[in-house]
Amino acid sequence: MASKTLLLAGCALALTLAACNEKPEAQATPADAAAPPAQGVAGEPNPGTPAPSDPSTPALDGEAAITSPPTAVAGAHITVTWTGPGNGADYIDVVPRDFANTSGEISYAYVRGSNGTVTVRAPTTAGEYDVRYVLDLAGVRSVKVVAPLTVSGAQATLQAPAAAETGQALNVAWTGPNGPGDYVDLVKASHTATSGEITYAYTSAGSPAKIEAPSAAGDYLIRYVLEGPGGRKVSAASPLKVTASKATLTAPASAAKGQAFKVDWTGPRSSGDYVDLVKKGVTATSGETDYFYVGQAASGELTAPEAGDYEVRYVLEAPGGRAVLATRPIAVR
Repeated sequence: MASKTLLLAGCALALTLAACNEKPEAQATPADAAAPPAQGVAGEPNPGTPAPSDPSTPALDGEAAITSPPTAVAGAHITVTWTGPGNGADYIDVVPRDFANTSGEISYAYVRGSNGTVTVRAPTTAGEYDVRYVLDLAGVRSVKVVAPLTVSGAQATLQAPAAAETGQALNVAWTGPNGPGDYVDLVKASHTATSGEITYAYTSAGSPAKIEAPSAAGDYLIRYVLEGPGGRKVSAASPLKVTASKATLTAPASAAKGQAFKVDWTGPRSSGDYVDLVKKGVTATSGETDYFYVGQAASGELTAPEAGDYEVRYVLEAPGGRAVLATRPIAVR
């Protein structure tokens, strides 16, 4: 959410914070409310769209050979040495065992300019695969040589709290491949997809991963998700029981229109938590007449608006959305 300073910058300098009447922005969610964007996933050489080649160098046919490790861990980088025509659109790919097509590969690397060595990534799913040298002659592809590859499952571990309160900061120690795009996420206990997570942290940021418990009580899973060719895979999971955080408010029962009044509070003090003032009966966590961030202080001030019945609220800001933890009525005269 924007800081108070940023909110003030959006209003005329003569106005007070309350007059801005801007809602603190909701916490950012992952792109498309799904998992983090894929990183380091090869894809395919786009059938029918070969890589650019030097028109002054005619494509050549000929024998090819490759040397590739017979085994690899899911998602690992594999170094493949090759000899062959080395045309501009020739490539080394990884496909399921006995896959005959020259499209739909799981991972690949063009040989051009590689000086006889390329790196491809193993699929994220354990199983039997082939590494191939694929010749491209003016868009007509053919497999010149094949080397078998056995992929074993990636191993990962998680050390995470078994219980937490809503909005609580969590440190999750992990071990795992730490491949490009791998991440630790938090999902509902019944969630099986590798998208739609509530919050996440990339493993590239180090161990422990730092995430925050969601705003709703319930049963959840913390997961290590491997990102790589062939799709994401959950390599480890740890259950998390989340209970509701507690908050209290102390404020006067009434105030005069335009009067500033003090509010004392206790609560989880999660990043972005705030105390606001809304009309009685408002349930939305937006449209407040005034608010202050809880920060490190144990109290703050609100300004009474037009006469009427209102509520002072403690609002938790956490992954999954905001939650009102405490309310206190106040009458404005």
